[in-house]
Amino acid sequence: MRSRPWRWPTSTLPEGACRDRCARKGGNRASRPCERPKWAAQEATKSKKWRLPRSRGKFRGLVQRSLNRDFQRRKDFLSLTPEDERTLRGLHSLLGDQTPGFVESFYDHLLSFGETRALIPDESTLNRLKKAQSTYFKALVAGVYDRPYLEDRLRVGLAHAKVGLSPGWYLGAYSHYLTELLPRVAKGMGAAQTEELMHTFQALIKVVFLDVGLAIDSYIAHRDDLIADLRDYGAAFDNLPYGTMVATSDLKVVFANRAFQNLFGFAPSSLRGCPLSNVMDVAHISALIDAAMRQQSARETLEVRPHHNPLAVPVSITAHTLPKTEDGDEQRLLLVFEDLREQTQLTRDLLNAQAVANIGTWQTHFDGPITLTPQAARLFGWPMTKPFTYAQFLTSIHEDDRVRVDGEWNAGLRLGRFRFECRVQSSPGVRWVDMRGVIEKDRQDQPIRGYGTVLDITDRKATEHAMERLAFYDSLTGLPNRTNGMMLAQQMLDQARQEGVAAAMLFVDLNRFKEINDTHGHIVGDNVLSELAARFRSACAKNDVYARVGGDEFMCTYKLAPGEDPLERAKQLQHAIGLPVVFGSLKFEVGASIGVALFPEHGDSVEDLLKHADIAMYDIKGRGGGSLLYTEALGLKLERRISLGAKLAHALAHSQLQLHYQPKVHLATGTLCGVEALSRWCDEEGQWISPAEFIPVAEERGLINELGDWTLAQAARDIRYWQEAGAAVVPRVAVNVSAAQMMDEGFAERALHLVRAQGVEPSMIELEMTESALMNEPEKARHAASRLVQAGFCLSIDDFGTGYSSLERLQSFPVFKLKIDMSFVRDMDTHAGNRAIVTAVIGMAKALKLETVAEGVETAAQAALLAQLHCDEAQGYLYSKALPPQVLLQRWLQQPSTETAPGSTPKA
Repeated sequence: MRSRPWRWPTSTLPEGACRDRCARKGGNRASRPCERPKWAAQEATKSKKWRLPRSRGKFRGLVQRSLNRDFQRRKDFLSLTPEDERTLRGLHSLLGDQTPGFVESFYDHLLSFGETRALIPDESTLNRLKKAQSTYFKALVAGVYDRPYLEDRLRVGLAHAKVGLSPGWYLGAYSHYLTELLPRVAKGMGAAQTEELMHTFQALIKVVFLDVGLAIDSYIAHRDDLIADLRDYGAAFDNLPYGTMVATSDLKVVFANRAFQNLFGFAPSSLRGCPLSNVMDVAHISALIDAAMRQQSARETLEVRPHHNPLAVPVSITAHTLPKTEDGDEQRLLLVFEDLREQTQLTRDLLNAQAVANIGTWQTHFDGPITLTPQAARLFGWPMTKPFTYAQFLTSIHEDDRVRVDGEWNAGLRLGRFRFECRVQSSPGVRWVDMRGVIEKDRQDQPIRGYGTVLDITDRKATEHAMERLAFYDSLTGLPNRTNGMMLAQQMLDQARQEGVAAAMLFVDLNRFKEINDTHGHIVGDNVLSELAARFRSACAKNDVYARVGGDEFMCTYKLAPGEDPLERAKQLQHAIGLPVVFGSLKFEVGASIGVALFPEHGDSVEDLLKHADIAMYDIKGRGGGSLLYTEALGLKLERRISLGAKLAHALAHSQLQLHYQPKVHLATGTLCGVEALSRWCDEEGQWISPAEFIPVAEERGLINELGDWTLAQAARDIRYWQEAGAAVVPRVAVNVSAAQMMDEGFAERALHLVRAQGVEPSMIELEMTESALMNEPEKARHAASRLVQAGFCLSIDDFGTGYSSLERLQSFPVFKLKIDMSFVRDMDTHAGNRAIVTAVIGMAKALKLETVAEGVETAAQAALLAQLHCDEAQGYLYSKALPPQVLLQRWLQQPSTETAPGSTPKA
């Protein structure tokens, strides 16, 4: 709030003031003349009596102006009489030492407001102000109101104005003072008459208003001086593009321009008269001011943080001392703030971008050291604080690259530019960098300056190396991969051709490795494979070429010494791979099948040798493992298998296969109890192909599911044929199911659809599964078996005793019958071991309440022995070979089921 100056009564206004008043009322000096009071004529005389030191400056001018207004006249106007002064002196004696109490109460009140609390920065300032205020309050009621009193009052008012305490707060302080003082006065005067008490109060109020008037004079004088200063500074600095401030040596703001407001966000009007420390951190600025006071000017780049902003503002500050005015008593400084945010941000962005990109820059004048950015220094492993010479640059280069780098640098000095890659001794370890540079030369073609970049390419090199490893090496075993192995093998064959020596190619396939992955998971499988690959590498000779060419397949190529057995190396590999592999609590015996092909006998290229070695491996693997040298006969055999596969696919597509049925009989009665469907194939040339030959081909070519589905559908069609033909008995048909079908999640639904599509109930079908089909993935097989039984099919286990099923697992499958493999039945009457196995299987089946059927029964003695052992059913050539459906109908299905089956023998 703007304070208003004390006004004189109209009758005694000074000439100028009267003229102004007349003008506002519509008059003029001619129509309403005014006389100046007599005291105005005496002002000059009185002013000469009271002189102030020139060093007092503006304060001297303020006192002089107050004297010109006639201090005594002001007291007269307030009716402050000598009697009032005597009364106040009496009050001074009455109050005694109570003034400190006023002061404590006053400052407690003052500190309860943020606006005034901000003006008292510390405890020492507070104590100093309390002491001065105590003196001030004592003088207020001292009863002596002379020139020293005037000077003291004006000085205090001016100090408050400079501090920033507005008149409103100043008047509030007096109100608090009177509120605290008057009750104490009333209490101190005790039994005094009301008239005496009122006279005391009136005298106190008069002197307080005298004091207030002098304080307001101080405010007005300070405001006038400030306005004049601001007008001068504004004209000079307000439109400058840089933040500009005029401040005292203790950093109280006198003036700030608009650019300063834009830079820091403070309105200039809010800063005038305030300590700069109220709005920002000035610790570093204070040091700059001290330097400017000593040197008249100083400049420094700093980061200034406003209190309201968590981010510091980078600025360049220039401080100049300003000339003192003739009557000035304060040293002022001009501070210019240049905004460096954009420049600093660009530098920071560049350095940050270099750090992110792992790129640094360097430059050098050839008569001095090399200057590095922080990122470049980090790449070279060099402290920023130490000079970096060319000799030290070479020292930082990996010793294996140092000579080359020195040559590249010297070539760059001649050509004017260079680029090379090298390794540097960085921390930690060795790093790869890409060095690029441009050399500037003088007119004599001498280098004078160089600059360029250093880029960290360690990750790129690692990626290139990793890509090379991926391209040429197996990630699991670390062995060369198929592509790399074949390239290296071809190089070895070329050398062997030039040297005129033979070479051998070994193709290695692990036995039963798939079972490890299927039963224990790929983590265990990978660990086992890594161990076997390490053994494979160790068993190969130093100069051998070896590689992993597939999942569990490896190759090894080596030159043969004169007279060397080509299978000897294969036996060494078999021995190394065949040793047990222990992984945790698990123990595996894998073994290997190895095919061998010779150069140049079996081919003169890697492709031919690998193909022929693969043929030999496949053949020996089918025999249970071992090693085998390739022959042309093996090639012909493979060609037949390939041809057979193509023909089988065609035969399935055109329904050229047939089903024949072998009867099953009750051993106790000799009556028909079922048949087994067996696939038969006569090719287009009229040649019968054995199931033992084409079923493995179907498995290899991925045709086994298609063959199985066809068999199931054809069996259902034949059942319907027998029913429609009026057969006396239609037996349950046993159909073989492959492991691949059992692992097919959609097989149960598909089987049900295939059977019912022919109008046949699934209960008429018995699905025979091998032990290996059930034990390969037990949980999956158990789930599939349960769904098949729920659909209505009957399940039995074929070739029991040849697999790996345990009694515990067997109980968990919903089967009702075990089929004893013919390999045990064939010699059971002459071989005690086979008889024991058959006896045990039948006994176990009875314990599990399962039926048993023996296959391959060819003699009456075998049948009699099986009946004696309580075997339930039998099938074999003793009763019948497999018959076409029409023949089966004529021979077995037209007669009642109670009759003795054809070919049966009397039962014991």
